[in-house]
Amino acid sequence: MPAADIDAARRAEISRLADALNERLIAIRRDIHAHPEIGHHEHRTTALIVDELERAGLVAKVLPVGTGAYCDVLPGGYDDSSGLLGLRADIDALPIPDGKNVDYASRNPGVCHACGHDVHTAILIGVGIVLSRLRDLGLLPRGVRLIFQPAEEGSPGGALDAIEGGVLHDLTEIYALHCDPRTDVGQVALKVGAITSAVDQVNITLNGTGGHTSRPQLTQDVIGALGALATMTQLLLSRRIDPRSGVSLMWGSMHSGSVANAIPRTGEIVGTLRALDAAGWQLAKQLIPELAADIVRPFGVEVDVAVTDGVPPAVNHARGVRRLTRAAEEMLGPDAVTTTEQSLGGEDFSWMLQQVPGALARLGVRTPGEICPDIHQPTFVVDEACIPVGLELLTEVATTFERAAI
Repeated sequence: MPAADIDAARRAEISRLADALNERLIAIRRDIHAHPEIGHHEHRTTALIVDELERAGLVAKVLPVGTGAYCDVLPGGYDDSSGLLGLRADIDALPIPDGKNVDYASRNPGVCHACGHDVHTAILIGVGIVLSRLRDLGLLPRGVRLIFQPAEEGSPGGALDAIEGGVLHDLTEIYALHCDPRTDVGQVALKVGAITSAVDQVNITLNGTGGHTSRPQLTQDVIGALGALATMTQLLLSRRIDPRSGVSLMWGSMHSGSVANAIPRTGEIVGTLRALDAAGWQLAKQLIPELAADIVRPFGVEVDVAVTDGVPPAVNHARGVRRLTRAAEEMLGPDAVTTTEQSLGGEDFSWMLQQVPGALARLGVRTPGEICPDIHQPTFVVDEACIPVGLELLTEVATTFERAAI
C-alpha cells in the first residue's frame, strides 16, 4: 500500500477511535477530578492509569518514587535504533478547594484539579488506547513512550524524579500539552523558543527579641521589616537586572505575630521569583539575599533567605513546533493552530526539554464566546471537547516518524 494511503488509513482510524472513546475518556477525567491527589501522593491516580493501560493490553511501570508511571507502545518488529518518541502528562492536583458546583467536584477537601492535569492524564490514557489499537492493525510506525509524571506543582518538581527513574532513556523527541483557558477549544497555541519562565520559591525569615508595642526602641520591628521587604525588593531588583529579563518577585504569604500589643519575635514572607530568561533568573537568585539584608538592616533584625531551585524556562525547539503544527493541521484543520506569548508561569517539563528536543503546546479549553476562569483558581473549568482534540494531536505526532524532524 502506498505511504499516502497508509497515512490516510491511520488518520481515519485515529479520528474514529477518538470519537468512540470520547465518553469513556470524559468519565475517566471526571473520576480523576473527583479524587484529586497532591504531588507524590497520587496513589489512586497512578493505580487508575496502570489499570486503564493494562485493559488496553499495555504494560505500565510505576516510577521508583512510588507514584507516576510510564509505558512503551512498540510496533511489531520494533527496531530500537530509531529511538522512541515521548509523550508526557502531569497527574497531580493542587492544595486548593474546589469551587465548582458539578457532580464530579473534588471529594478531597482542600484539594482540586485547578490546572487541568486531570485532562492531560485522560488524554494520554486515550492516546495509549489508540496506539495499542494501531499497533494491532499494523499502523504504528514507531515506538512511543507514555510518561505520567507526578508532582509537577512541587518545587523543583517531579520531572526530575521521573528523569532519574529513566523515562528519557532511548527518547529522540518529547511532547506535552497544557490546558490554556485563553485559547478556544479546537485550537492549540504554539511558540518557538521559551514558552514558560524560570520559577523559584523565596522564603525569608526574620528574627528579633520581641517586646511590648509601647517600647519599640527596646526590640526589633519584625513586622515593619517584613513590610519593607514586601514593598522594596521588587523595586530594587528592577534597578539591578536588565528589564528585558522580565524578572518578577511576587509575595504570596506573610505571617507574623498574634496580638495587637506585642511586637513578635519572628516573621516570614514567602513568594515566587520568575524570569523570562536564564541569565536574569540566575542573577536575581544571587541578588535577593544581598538586597534582603540591605533592606532590613535598619530594623536590626536577623535575616535568613532561602531561594529554592524551581524550574528553568521551557524552551520549545523549532522543529518540534513544526511537528506539532503539521499534526494539528492534518487532524484538526488549517485554522487549528494559533500563536501564544511566553508566560511567566513555570512548567517542570522544561527539565525534559533540556535533555530531549521537542515542544510544549497550549491546548485550548475555552468554550468559544465564553469566559474561562484562569488556572490555579477554584472555579477553573474546561470545555471537555478539548479531550479528543488533544488525543488526535498527540497520536498524530506519535505516529508520524520523521528522522530529521528534530
